[in-house]
Amino acid sequence: MLARLRAAGQTRCMTRPPLQAQASTGDLVVRIVGAALTLVFVVPFLLFAWIALSSRFASASGDLHGYGMIFGTLLALVAGLCLMLVAPLILPRRLRARGYMISALGYVVVGVGLVAAWFTA
Repeated sequence: MLARLRAAGQTRCMTRPPLQAQASTGDLVVRIVGAALTLVFVVPFLLFAWIALSSRFASASGDLHGYGMIFGTLLALVAGLCLMLVAPLILPRRLRARGYMISALGYVVVGVGLVAAWFTA
């Protein structure tokens, strides 16, 4: 049996894990780091978007000059951009391209909504 494996060139090194196992470990590390960074960016994004939208749709006595809406929108757009770039890293490698496309589309929709809320106030 050993002679047949060597003749076919299919010997296996016992000191190194197979290449496929190394790739899956690296992919797992990227996914874990992506999940941590997504959590870091999603909290400020939701907070700033909430500040902007609550300033827009609340009574006039809450935010007299509109600074919450202005700075909330701008900071939500920056945090949303970071979130858009990091969130697809959670997905497996084969689905990341589609994830980037969906997150970019979601970012554009939310960004247009926040800017529209700002300029229609």
